[in-house]
Amino acid sequence: MDMRIRGFCCGWLEMDRAGLISGDEGTMRIPIPAYVIEHAGSIILFDAGLPPELRDGDSERTRELAPFFDCDLPHGTDLAERLISCGIEPSEVDMIVLSHMHFDHAGGSSLVPDAELVIQRAEWEAAAVDVEQYMRADVEVDRSRRLLDGDWDIFGDGRVVVTSTIGHTAGHQSLRIITDDARELILCGDACYLRRSLDTRSLPSSSFDASAQLAGLEWLDERERSGAHLVFGHDPSQWPSGPADDRVVELAADRTDG
Repeated sequence: MDMRIRGFCCGWLEMDRAGLISGDEGTMRIPIPAYVIEHAGSIILFDAGLPPELRDGDSERTRELAPFFDCDLPHGTDLAERLISCGIEPSEVDMIVLSHMHFDHAGGSSLVPDAELVIQRAEWEAAAVDVEQYMRADVEVDRSRRLLDGDWDIFGDGRVVVTSTIGHTAGHQSLRIITDDARELILCGDACYLRRSLDTRSLPSSSFDASAQLAGLEWLDERERSGAHLVFGHDPSQWPSGPADDRVVELAADRTDG
């Protein structure tokens, strides 16, 4: 196949359900996915998973997050380890498209230091201002990056298109892919956390722009009704049942490795 798309979990979080859907009670254990897309001789990542420092229970990052999240990053599941399990060396990755710069999406970017970061300009600028919210330490300030002002067709063939889906954050973006069999696949990121978020138009307890995020849900619903397959940001039903499961999911074909 000319294009290959694989997804895997780079850790799990347990968090308050209200952080996913406003008004919900209790906690939910959610996957932290990342994706590798091979197309036209290039290797692209969408999101980067959790920071490797979370393996150390005494690290500053672990202590920082402990009041809000129970973080689990088993050995074999950080971004570099996942890539190697796919037969890809981290140095072979050409770019990382970050949906946004929260720690559970940008945290593993340091493990792929040679790849160009692709981020919306509004996201980069917001992170520079609100360090506490974004925890900018996950991304090196002087790292090679491409700042976007809206959508970007990466290869110029309409096959892999970075799509602005602001709302969750100031510069959130999703990835729209046309597979070899002409299916539309949308990696939502946090534009839509869960299937339930889409079905009930339920937002988390806080958003950068709730109206824009609702508009994004409407757009995703329209795309799904037109035949697109949506991969939600943190829906446990779409991923392996536990953090020790090392399965790699093929998204460009109906088969699973591992």
